[in-house]
Amino acid sequence: MAMNGRIGRVVAPIVMCLLLATFIGGSRAANPTDPDWPCIQPKVPQISAGQVWNGPSIEEIGESWRDDATISELAAKLAARRTTIEEAKTLIAEFAAASEGDRAQRLTAVFAGTLSLINSERASIIAGIGRYARRQKALSKKIEEEMAELSRMPQDDSPDSVSMRADLQEVQAWDIRIFQERERSLRYVCEQPVVLEQRVFAIAREILSHLK
Repeated sequence: MAMNGRIGRVVAPIVMCLLLATFIGGSRAANPTDPDWPCIQPKVPQISAGQVWNGPSIEEIGESWRDDATISELAAKLAARRTTIEEAKTLIAEFAAASEGDRAQRLTAVFAGTLSLINSERASIIAGIGRYARRQKALSKKIEEEMAELSRMPQDDSPDSVSMRADLQEVQAWDIRIFQERERSLRYVCEQPVVLEQRVFAIAREILSHLK
């Protein structure tokens, strides 16, 4: 019985710290267009060509890159993160060498396709981060409600009271564990849109090197 009391006194401060951390994290990462955005990194929904590309305009290309099997296949390989940047450089160089007559046009189409595919993957990741953040907020609220319920429970040492407190403390401890594990994963999750931005920049730079 004394042990249950000590658990309650330990769990409550932990919960308060978690809730405070959530509040501070949300304030630090607040985005004018999405206050639920949980990442330190600014939320940039889409990578624009102007951010990474200073070659020929891709506006007129649109989605026409999909009509050329060679270009669409290369764009898919370049966009895929399993393709290393070194491998991407080799693929781009080989494509450029085989596109002597209309090299600039075809390389620009490859960039347009790569950017489109990476933006699509990035949008999916950003949507996933939003769902992740909403789950964390919901879990934080649940933990807070559990804490409030614990405070309302009878504090006597009767078997029923002790059992009810122990059951809720067990549920709360599990929720706290899940919350903490998700928080530890958040940094990695938040880095993924930036990783894709860095990837498309590196690929754009390599393609541009073959336009000179």
